[in-house]
Amino acid sequence: MGKLILVRHGQTDMNVEGIYFGWLDPALNEKGREQGERAKEVLRKISYDNIYSSDLKRASETARLVNYLKKELVLDKRLRELNFGIFEGLSYEEIKSKYPEECKESEKDWQNFNFITGENPKDLQKRAVEFVESLDLEKNNLVVTHWGVINCILSWYFSNGIESYWKYSVENGGICIIEFVDRFPILKGLNIG
Repeated sequence: MGKLILVRHGQTDMNVEGIYFGWLDPALNEKGREQGERAKEVLRKISYDNIYSSDLKRASETARLVNYLKKELVLDKRLRELNFGIFEGLSYEEIKSKYPEECKESEKDWQNFNFITGENPKDLQKRAVEFVESLDLEKNNLVVTHWGVINCILSWYFSNGIESYWKYSVENGGICIIEFVDRFPILKGLNIG
């Protein structure tokens, strides 16, 4: 029996500004660093064998903050947020103004909409689940990543697809725990901390 301990990165200024920034690489802001420190205190009650992180700054900075056991940190690009393509660096209002047709299409068929020069949510889920399935699920694996990745993982294991992607609200610095019993997933915690 092992645990998958998912931590959403701390806040960045782009989070506050409402910018689409999947593969853009901002650092944590002061509040984000505080969220990482708080998450570390919650995690002190949970042992982990391995720690993994998205290679993007906001996640890897958070991972370094929460890594209280000082394990070797493994960075993995499969843990990156959704690549929003041409929407990257824009607010929702800017997207509606600059790309009105693409914006409508992304809302109408969100599961399959392929962000131009980016990817679609099903592609994100595929790489996120491939990452999880590559782990030894008998061990406790701490994974620091992004909202979209966490929601893809939760949706896959608890609705067998991507349908429940929007039904989880994981806050910056929030912790989710999935326990695997003979590879059967059990949700043990959502937004701990």
